[in-house]
Amino acid sequence: MNQQDFTAAIASLAAARRPPVPWRDAQQLPWHDPAFSQRMLKVHLDQATHMASRSREVIAQHVSWLQRQLDTLLPAGTTPVHVLDLGCGPGLYCHELARLGFRVTGCDFAPGPLAYAQRIATEDRLDCRFLDVDLTDLPHDFTARVGPVDAVTLWFGEFHSFMPAVARRILQQIVPVLTDSGVFVLEYQPYDLFPQRPSKDWQACQSSVFSDDPHLWLKEYYWDAATEVEIQIHWILDAATGQLARYGQCHQAYRDCDLVRLFAEAGLIDPAFHPPIVGIGEQFEFPLLVTRKEASGNSF
Repeated sequence: MNQQDFTAAIASLAAARRPPVPWRDAQQLPWHDPAFSQRMLKVHLDQATHMASRSREVIAQHVSWLQRQLDTLLPAGTTPVHVLDLGCGPGLYCHELARLGFRVTGCDFAPGPLAYAQRIATEDRLDCRFLDVDLTDLPHDFTARVGPVDAVTLWFGEFHSFMPAVARRILQQIVPVLTDSGVFVLEYQPYDLFPQRPSKDWQACQSSVFSDDPHLWLKEYYWDAATEVEIQIHWILDAATGQLARYGQCHQAYRDCDLVRLFAEAGLIDPAFHPPIVGIGEQFEFPLLVTRKEASGNSF
């Protein structure tokens, strides 16, 4: 171990701003980094955990629930139903939907999971396509490339990872892709599941999503009451070199009424709240908000 690097790492840990400033001292994890995304893919595909993607059995139940919702909410004769899955990761939901006869478009910007998603779709001849798209910076021709779609899905609380102004812009850019009366399904983390007390934890790892090499993983959690944002900081101390890496992420908490208001501003109406579909645990599965696009006469 390089003593100078180790000393510098300890100094950096000690000098870090506490509490961190939300959305400034912590942005988002490096989902688009090839090495990080490959390590994350392993977690997505691990059937022993629901941490990144649920098990295939649970996903099948989620998709079956979605199918029943769309059968009820979409106009009669809508076939094949086109679903846009935002933040699709390795396409596990997309593949399951396509096997049931849906036409599916998945969007993500993590290269490892996207490559896996496309490979399975090609091998199994599924009606899926996958776009390398950053939701915070959608291309100007996104609506033309993707639409029309009958339903949009955003699973596992990913909506909370965008600061409110960005979330509002994403909704305003996504809604035009929907046909009139099209459905938007959001799985969201309830406000009362956000811990409001700071906490710290550490563990020694042989490997993790942050590194293939042995390291010490220190986690810090903070709650900013003024903005109602949780902040997670991950310090990764390499066991061999003593070098330190820092990663951070923020999640915006919303009350149910705030979500309804935000979606209404984007033209999504008739909100209906649903409990978690399977009930595998509040850490791994959340309630759902189902809305539909307000008819405008200007859809596809």
